[in-house]
Amino acid sequence: MKSSTHAGTPIGTDKMKRFSAEPSTTRAAFTLVELLVVIAIIGVLVGMMSPALQSMRELARRSNCQQNLVQISLALSSYNLTNGHYPIGTQAKVGPIASEPKGFHHNWAAAILPMLDSKVIYDAIDQSVSVYASQNEKVRELRIPTYICPSATQIRHNATCYSGVTGSTETPIDTNNNGTFILNRKMTDSDITDGLGYTLFIGEMLSPVSEDLGWMSGTRSSLRDAGHPINSGLARIRGRQADSAPLALNYVGGFESDHPNGAHLLLGSGEYMFRSNSMDLVVLQQMANRSDGELPAAWQNRRSEVLDQPQNPSLEANGTEANDDGSDTGKTEQDKNKVPPTKVDQSKSTSSTSK
Repeated sequence: MKSSTHAGTPIGTDKMKRFSAEPSTTRAAFTLVELLVVIAIIGVLVGMMSPALQSMRELARRSNCQQNLVQISLALSSYNLTNGHYPIGTQAKVGPIASEPKGFHHNWAAAILPMLDSKVIYDAIDQSVSVYASQNEKVRELRIPTYICPSATQIRHNATCYSGVTGSTETPIDTNNNGTFILNRKMTDSDITDGLGYTLFIGEMLSPVSEDLGWMSGTRSSLRDAGHPINSGLARIRGRQADSAPLALNYVGGFESDHPNGAHLLLGSGEYMFRSNSMDLVVLQQMANRSDGELPAAWQNRRSEVLDQPQNPSLEANGTEANDDGSDTGKTEQDKNKVPPTKVDQSKSTSSTSK
């Protein structure tokens, strides 16, 4: 009797081999947790980059705004060279000017259109009737790209974001304002005695849609003063409540913009600058005044520190000269002027005479 080959072998110790028609693989794959981690990292990076992207966009918009100011400055200079004076701020039979659609109100913004390569628009304006007349309605509703700041939001289609400066204080627009663009008066370079390099011509502005009369209106829709800190009226413009009292008709207002923390200003010399909300109001008001005759406040030293120096920094208190390292040379000014006697070699002179 043949014994079984499996006799004495414990049950369950045999190894079974699995045969498969497909080759085995060791390819790695993402788990769900790893995928979620990658998505979270991408989200964090996008969140970190978003402020930087917004900042870059604002820098581009600010650059375009500055180019608008450059064009306006060149147009004002060209107007002055052509006519011998700067454009009138606004025109009316009598003052002060009320911000309502009544009156003549042709302004500086319309006057410089030929210098902005927009003579066709200028020729379409009927200068014999009011800005608000039906003859000027088609032109009045135009949107002038040079007058629109790229950062401005919630404004009228035909608004302007740049205002002529009427004066240094909150005063109704009239013939006696101390700014450059006022009522019924042609300003020349001789009228701007403070100098073009320190006189404010143009400042950024914003108007609520319900109050804006358009870029052609010679009211507070295109004229402002320096009687308020920069962007001080922005909260009212952007967050006006339905029950808030309306402004007085002869109220002018200050400079505002949708740029973060400040607004652009343009000087008569063509220099533009960006000034923050914290700009000293005294400096701003002095710049808006065309002929105050005072020393520029922005160029003055306002520090209380006084440096105590001797009259002659090169001499010490005892009259001796000090070296660069602060040490005393021991020579007085009197000794310094003394010339030592010239020594003569007697041996050489004797030999020469004997020959």
